[in-house]
Amino acid sequence: MLSFRLALSDLTRPAWHWDSDRWRCGESWVQPISHPALRHEIDHDARATTILVRDLASPVTLAGPAHPVEGGDGANGTSRGDALVLQLQPGRVTLTAGIGGTVPLYLASDGEVLHGSWNLPALRGLLQPTQLQDRAVARALTRRHRYSSDTLFTDVTMLTERAIATFTTAGFQLTYPTPAEHVTHARDLRPGADPRDGLAYLLTEALHPWRASGAAMGLELSGGLDSATVAIAAHEPAGPALRTFGLLVEGALGAEQHRRRVAIADRVGATDDILRAHEHAPFCAGGIRASGAAHDPRGEFYREAFEALADRAAHRGVTIMLTGNGGDEIMAPRIDELPPLPPQSFAEVSWLGPRTRDAVAAIDDNLAPSAVLPTPTLMGFAIHHPAYLRAGIWPVTPFTHPRLVRFAEQLPLEVRRGKKLYRDFLTRADLPSFVTHPQRTEHFRDLMQHGLRHHGLPLAERLLAEGMLLADHGFIDPDALKRTVRDAHQSATVPSVLCDTLVLEVGLRSLLAPEPAPVA
Repeated sequence: MLSFRLALSDLTRPAWHWDSDRWRCGESWVQPISHPALRHEIDHDARATTILVRDLASPVTLAGPAHPVEGGDGANGTSRGDALVLQLQPGRVTLTAGIGGTVPLYLASDGEVLHGSWNLPALRGLLQPTQLQDRAVARALTRRHRYSSDTLFTDVTMLTERAIATFTTAGFQLTYPTPAEHVTHARDLRPGADPRDGLAYLLTEALHPWRASGAAMGLELSGGLDSATVAIAAHEPAGPALRTFGLLVEGALGAEQHRRRVAIADRVGATDDILRAHEHAPFCAGGIRASGAAHDPRGEFYREAFEALADRAAHRGVTIMLTGNGGDEIMAPRIDELPPLPPQSFAEVSWLGPRTRDAVAAIDDNLAPSAVLPTPTLMGFAIHHPAYLRAGIWPVTPFTHPRLVRFAEQLPLEVRRGKKLYRDFLTRADLPSFVTHPQRTEHFRDLMQHGLRHHGLPLAERLLAEGMLLADHGFIDPDALKRTVRDAHQSATVPSVLCDTLVLEVGLRSLLAPEPAPVA
């Protein structure tokens, strides 16, 4: 929600003033993201300067109590939207995160200067290959992702939801919040109660501030149940037409996906924009990874395609993008209801190096406590949302409205299983059965195979020939990876986990390469 450079020496006698697009004081500055979906305030008193950045859904104000975004379990009426509070005192910087986690905030110190940005490449001047965080690299290579303040670099920290970061002459410290409380057992429905009514009411409540803003809204529409449900909820017969955007897969699956998308768009009167996913496959020419431009290695597997979608939406004038993200998580069975699938086997990543194998035991260290929103959703935000922000679009996820999350936690398993609630909701909206109960749904597995076969394998061979950063630092075994790449040429299927290694290697190289000299 903001970027900054804060020198403790400038906070002794602060004289903050607005300069074009940021607050300045000496060599320090704070730059809130400029977007119609966001608001920012500044307050000065004898003790501190406080800056608040919040989205339109958040009721937080600096006129409220101290640390207005701190704590809470997300069920009360003030816990909604997203906000961030920055408090500046002589010799001390304090950041307090809200519950939303819409975009990441990365923090790094350099002496008595604290740097922060939602865009990791902005901190690349502070990054060193010797600072790689072993457990974070191990998580990335083995698909054992965790919600944590850890990043790929030991000297960079991500501010997690409700966490408090403090910076003084003694150094940097991040304090996790107390675990958020959640409903741990489903409840029985009252006789005659229809959970579709609750879903409709809470989605309307979640969408209200964004509708009222008058901003041009789009919807990321896959053709699946989650985004279709958001489309029905967002439809206003007397309001402006919704624009929908989606990635269309190839073949028979793509034809079925297209048929569902047409039915949904027609039902809500949307203007639909389609991008063909295979034209933007992983590692394709023209994509950010092939270009070598600095980027966060944690980006979406299908980053090239989703960045093309974000660019198309921005070209169409969209400033707020609704998505169905979070829809899976709030319907998912709890562990006590249905045990989760086992993680990816280490044997499938046969090229792990000794440093990664040693770090596996620490994968579950330094985890953030239970969050207000589902942690897989928050991890997805950090990966998926920066692409929208770079395109000037603020992403909005109605399924993460805290009251809706709490409502879903209480629903019986038979209502959540297989997303029955969404299917029933869409049936009541008169969508056809091929939308509500498709025989099969689209997936990106073929897109992954296409990207790896046509772009990934040649890329792996080039990286191995040049010498890989991950190999130099003991995270992968280059000989084992060479065998995998050689065998993949003869196999009908390329191991999809190869993508994780290539994404990480290319991303780290982009951050650690020398920055180009400015043009005179």
